[in-house]
Amino acid sequence: MDALFFLQAMGKAVPSTALSMVREVVFGVGFALILPVFFGLDGVLYSMPLSDLLTFLIAMFLIVRTYRELGTHSVTKQAAFV
Repeated sequence: MDALFFLQAMGKAVPSTALSMVREVVFGVGFALILPVFFGLDGVLYSMPLSDLLTFLIAMFLIVRTYRELGTHSVTKQAAFV
């Protein structure tokens, strides 16, 4: 959840919204419908931890990419002042 706030604070509203939608709609509902077919009632219980894990991995990718963009911009701005 903090990744959503971080991305919003960095002006990345679209990735933040996409991450939220993927977590709730694609992973949350999708896994709740698909996993019970393979694991029975336990599949419903596994759906949210699995969706949280996959959301975490996507969030880490987005945060690392955002930090790299910030680092690139700060180097460019420092070079402009020299």
